[in-house]
Amino acid sequence: GYPESLTAPSYAGQILVITFPLVGNYGVPSDERDELGLLRYFESDRIHLKAVVIQDYSFISSHYTAKRTLGEWLKEQRVPGIYGVDTRAVTKLIRQHGAILGRVEIDGDTTADSAQFDDPNKRNLSAQVSRTEPQVFLPPSLDAGAIVAGSPERSTTPNGETASTAPGRTVHILAVDCGIKNNIIRYLVNVLRAKVTVVPWDYDFSKEEFDGLFLSNGPGDPTHCAKTISHIQAVMQRPKPPPIFGICLGNQLLALAAGAKTYKMKFGNRGMNQPCVDLRTTRCYITPQNHGYAVDNHSLPSEWAPLMVNANDGSNEGIIHQM
Repeated sequence: GYPESLTAPSYAGQILVITFPLVGNYGVPSDERDELGLLRYFESDRIHLKAVVIQDYSFISSHYTAKRTLGEWLKEQRVPGIYGVDTRAVTKLIRQHGAILGRVEIDGDTTADSAQFDDPNKRNLSAQVSRTEPQVFLPPSLDAGAIVAGSPERSTTPNGETASTAPGRTVHILAVDCGIKNNIIRYLVNVLRAKVTVVPWDYDFSKEEFDGLFLSNGPGDPTHCAKTISHIQAVMQRPKPPPIFGICLGNQLLALAAGAKTYKMKFGNRGMNQPCVDLRTTRCYITPQNHGYAVDNHSLPSEWAPLMVNANDGSNEGIIHQM
């Protein structure tokens, strides 16, 4: 819903146009924090959007978690919102011309015509949304023999032991925060039951010890994250590099570290129902996405191959190293 979308760091610098006609009817939940110290109902600590555009705004909210209205929340966060807009007409315009720059103007503002359009892709957006200090998250302790609901069937250490049963040891994942969402941290810690160290986008983790490297989602052009790419390359050059997993922007950073290229997409893949095909099995997954850049499949080095592709436009959604 919009509480998650508005606080997702991948939306940094963007104006969000919501095509569903009625918005605001279930309000906004509280700023309650969970057992990890993360905001329970949001993907980060603040709204990252530049503005919100909707068609029909509900001034009255009704939901058991609602503590304020959408309008009140936007005002608290000093984020402009506008309603009464034919958002589906705006969507059709974008479908014809591709992703375009935009701005929200106040009717009658004499300075609006002289205002410059802001292109967020010219900035390092990951640096704007990333943590500034490392943060460690530990999984809750388990009684012997306890079973965790929702745990994966297999979660293994480098030695092939199950992560939850490896004697005296918890799997340690280092996650690079280029705009990581709270729910990713919650999944890694509470479901996979791993120790997770989340570090800033430019943190030098090349000499750190960990069992797996996670490259997070994030906003904007991946080529701005040159420091991150350099650190990934240093880990890849180890005699026995750990497993590396990248999602969204992280997938693009992994590709750049491997020597491939990325490009700006005309439309980008955004929304909650993007179909992705696993090229190993041809199985299609419906996935939530928000990225405007993609990996150029033709630029992948010979030892790398596409793993997932978007069923709508054929763009890359994942890569794999051919061992």
